[in-house]
Amino acid sequence: MKSPIKSPDESNFTPNFTPNLPSKSPLKRLFIANRGEIARRIAITAQRLGIETVALTDRVTPPAYLADVVTHLHQVAEETTGLYLNCAEMIRIAKARGCDAIHPGFGFLSENAEFAEAVTRAGLIWVGPSAPAIYAMASKAAARTLAIKAQVPCIEGLDGIDVLDPDKNHDPETAANALRKFARATGFPLLIKAAFGGGGKGMRIVHDEVALVEQSHRAASEAKNSFGNGLLVVERYLESPRHVEVQILADKSGQVFAIGDRDCSLQRRHQKIIEEAPAPGLHPSTRKAMHAAAIGLAKSVGYDSAGTVEFLVDGKAPDTAPQAFYFLEMNTRLQVEHPVSEEVFGLDLVEWQLRIACGDSMPKNFGDLEARGHSVEARIYAEDVHQNFFPAPGLVSAFVTPGGPGIRWEIGLDLVDVVTTKFDPMVAKLVATAATREAALGRLAQALKSMFLANPANNVAMLTWLAGVSEFRKKAVNTHFIADRMPEFLDWEKSERSQLEAAAAAALDAVVHAGNGNSNSIFNGATNSGLVPLADQLARSAFGCRPSAPTPALQIAAAVRLHSEKITDQTATTTTRSGLGSVEMPDGDQGRQVPFHFAVRRTGGDKFMFVNLMGHNFFREQSRAGLSSMTNAADSKSAARLANARQVSAPVPGKIVAIKASPGLEVEAGTPLLVIESMKMEFEVKSQRQGRVESIDVAVGEQVSAGQTVVRWSE
Repeated sequence: MKSPIKSPDESNFTPNFTPNLPSKSPLKRLFIANRGEIARRIAITAQRLGIETVALTDRVTPPAYLADVVTHLHQVAEETTGLYLNCAEMIRIAKARGCDAIHPGFGFLSENAEFAEAVTRAGLIWVGPSAPAIYAMASKAAARTLAIKAQVPCIEGLDGIDVLDPDKNHDPETAANALRKFARATGFPLLIKAAFGGGGKGMRIVHDEVALVEQSHRAASEAKNSFGNGLLVVERYLESPRHVEVQILADKSGQVFAIGDRDCSLQRRHQKIIEEAPAPGLHPSTRKAMHAAAIGLAKSVGYDSAGTVEFLVDGKAPDTAPQAFYFLEMNTRLQVEHPVSEEVFGLDLVEWQLRIACGDSMPKNFGDLEARGHSVEARIYAEDVHQNFFPAPGLVSAFVTPGGPGIRWEIGLDLVDVVTTKFDPMVAKLVATAATREAALGRLAQALKSMFLANPANNVAMLTWLAGVSEFRKKAVNTHFIADRMPEFLDWEKSERSQLEAAAAAALDAVVHAGNGNSNSIFNGATNSGLVPLADQLARSAFGCRPSAPTPALQIAAAVRLHSEKITDQTATTTTRSGLGSVEMPDGDQGRQVPFHFAVRRTGGDKFMFVNLMGHNFFREQSRAGLSSMTNAADSKSAARLANARQVSAPVPGKIVAIKASPGLEVEAGTPLLVIESMKMEFEVKSQRQGRVESIDVAVGEQVSAGQTVVRWSE
């Protein structure tokens, strides 16, 4: 009888690394001028190559994601964006700690040519492309000009405009008039984007002339806050674009190779959240031409190191014929999504950055490399998908990362941690690799269902829907997919949660009851000797954490079993514990047990409980005021805001950068009231109701906390 089991696809496509750098290498100690998961990622490769690493932290002890490398800590007064953007301080620390080289990671100073020059002048090795190459591609406007010269296809556009600095334009209306002239000649919609930087910051889509000037000022303001430069590029906006990019690797001898391509079309707020390699549905001639264009552009600027050339592809064209593509930008650094290329090509791109920086040449056979299998990466964000993807900073009561064949984690959190308002809300990346795209997406969806991030709100449920349920599973999609299909996701999530509510309530009850006894209490300071700490179940690997086999079960309720617990004292008044259990599903399938994660945080007399069941977080708060209804953190915040209709609260912590309403103003639902800058993004707070403004309780430049009253309504 034919087996129902499909052909094996268990190959992990694990990169085959060379053991270490040559003994003659001058690189002995590396300063990582970055933080979070990319700092850990770089440190792991450096350790394998026999290089000591120096990293920044404001903690007394190293964070878990750096604990398995030789790390020398420089204590700083406060970890801020400004610290990582301070060229002189970065170099000072590197020299003071006896470093030979600096790796900038991505973001911050990674594409700052002045920093690259300063590092070299200081006698240190710069791990990245040469300063002239960074200068050449630093401005999207200048990059477009160079791309056209290198015969790379470009969409029509305005190659750089400054709407914030009238001195550069001699007349405040000059920039506005130039925008209007281009818009009338090209037509709408138009895409306005920051000439320096990326990640969706300083980007706006404009559909009519009425909003053109205002949106350009918003984009320029956000760009200046994020990248220190408000220069803009304006282009005709493609209605159905795919975002496809080519990974390049170049050495100092002039060799440039295309290390495959990636599709990064799944985006929200113009920021990528799922990327895959190789890009699906590309016609062979399109792929070949795109690789050649990327190589030609890199050679034209004397590029050396890892880099990425990004393109927009006509998403309406079928894959049975060549597709039109257009140059978007070049990123002169390591990309966030670099792991998917590493997985399918068996290369460590960080290793080759280090080797090239030390003068090594790449093997000639790099030009013959071909992708093996398929790899998909999901970016995990602390954000509220129900509130237009607003960041959701706050305490993380538990962070559990499941493993398995083909699973790789890039993490920037401890098992218990906090997401601050100072940095981007991405907390981790999950990478799944298999022989086929279908299998890789299946592994990704399963790992997402099995992970646990106990925080105010996150995008894990959306990622699970994208990878496991949505049309994206079947084919490549365009960059509008998430915005267009948001109602489908919300319907799916509502249905899933309704089916899980009874089991989640039982699990939460079991967690509560487990804290009422004297032994095994999750609310007191005792740890049962028969339980294995969760931290001990996590085994370090080259690229992430993989749990060992589960510990023997301990019965704590009719259908719930406690497997383990972890105790962490965050402060003198806050204690967090987490563990594993299982609950019987009331779906007619008698005896079907479903595992769940739980976390309990106690602060004074208040207890906050999280249960994650099949990828969905459920939340309960127990305080002196009583027990709240079961919900998720995002829903509870939304309910609190809606319940108090006489005021408008700040949805995120941040700085007030603009106020658009005034006392006495009559507004409709959806009217913009003010703008808050948080985590380097600007968020427009709109009215949720019709009414008259009684007062504005904040001022431009004021720092506000999430939930703080910013506007009050008249009766």
